[in-house]
Amino acid sequence: MNWTLSEKSKPEFLSWADELAAFRRDTHAAPELGFDTEGTVSRITDKLRSWGIEADNKVSPGGLIAIVRGTLPGASVAFRADIDALPMEDRSGSPWASRIPGRAHACGHDGHQTWLLGVLRYFALHRDFPGTLVGIFQPAEETEGGALSVIHSGVLRKYGVREILAAHDDPYLPKGVFGFHPGPFMASADDFRITIRGKGTHGARPHQGVDPIPVGCTLVSLLQTIVSRRTDPAEPAVVSVCSFTAGRFEATNVIPDEARLSGTIRAFSDETREMAGKALEEMADEVARAGHCEAAVEIGHGVRPTVNDPALTRSVTEVALSLFGPEHVNPCVPIIMGSEDFSEYERILPGTIFRVGIRDEAHKAPLHSTAFDFNDEVLPSACTLITEMLLSRFRRLAG
Repeated sequence: MNWTLSEKSKPEFLSWADELAAFRRDTHAAPELGFDTEGTVSRITDKLRSWGIEADNKVSPGGLIAIVRGTLPGASVAFRADIDALPMEDRSGSPWASRIPGRAHACGHDGHQTWLLGVLRYFALHRDFPGTLVGIFQPAEETEGGALSVIHSGVLRKYGVREILAAHDDPYLPKGVFGFHPGPFMASADDFRITIRGKGTHGARPHQGVDPIPVGCTLVSLLQTIVSRRTDPAEPAVVSVCSFTAGRFEATNVIPDEARLSGTIRAFSDETREMAGKALEEMADEVARAGHCEAAVEIGHGVRPTVNDPALTRSVTEVALSLFGPEHVNPCVPIIMGSEDFSEYERILPGTIFRVGIRDEAHKAPLHSTAFDFNDEVLPSACTLITEMLLSRFRRLAG
């Protein structure tokens, strides 16, 4: 670990470093998907109960809530860690690589749950703080519904949670650098599927049918104008067509009945998100009709934009600066076109999510890569920072 980070990390986290890394690696080797995280929750629960920490695994399918109460009166603050993996192969080559084909912790959620465990253990040993820490081990961040399942369970109301924080590892930031961003930080994520229906015929007699392929090609080009001509140039957005299928590759003389397109819409405001979806539907209908086809459009509304509370973000950024110094803190990292269902919590509570740099010579693979692995060296410093952030919020909310 960087000397400065080691010097500033709490002794407890340094002494637990090997134990935390071992837990993380065990979790990495046994990834689980979506809400089907029974084994992961069981391992977390066993750890928590061995430390005398209250755990409730009935509040959300595949999730777990841990509670540490301070000895002084105060407000409740939550910290969320996502715990699910991805449906992909693990080709990291590490001794703790996934033992389950087609499943991999390729986004670092194994590290996220581990640093929350470390933080909860610390607070359980040092209860002289004003308030209650609510640790949320959330399933199904990579799919859909994980954050909403926690919210709908009522636990945030039950414990009177006032604020919520989270962190995500980042292989684009150097190890030992923490990144923050007040305001809109991560994009919404909606998907679309378009079916263009024509009339199939022999490839040598195109006039006897209605070819959906040129209609689809025209639509692909026209959809690019949603961002280039329909949105404010100062408002980031993406409309990407990610698949185009029509006919059979082997059938070189058959014009198909239909062409299908699918892709993603990303935006940083609800207004841009709504406009892009509406424009896509209009364009698909108009282009199809111009080509004597019909278009069916399905838009799947995913997570909303992640918008960090500016005042809360600035407050925890100051904690990071005072603890580790400006060389280890980026107070305004660039916005991210990826999405995060932490946005659902931020719709109802002041919240902020920040980035923990993990990049070094051994950890360069991007998120969602088959070669990705979390960097265990950051655990003591990440746990230390999260702890100090939470303590600062407890004290401020206690007045």
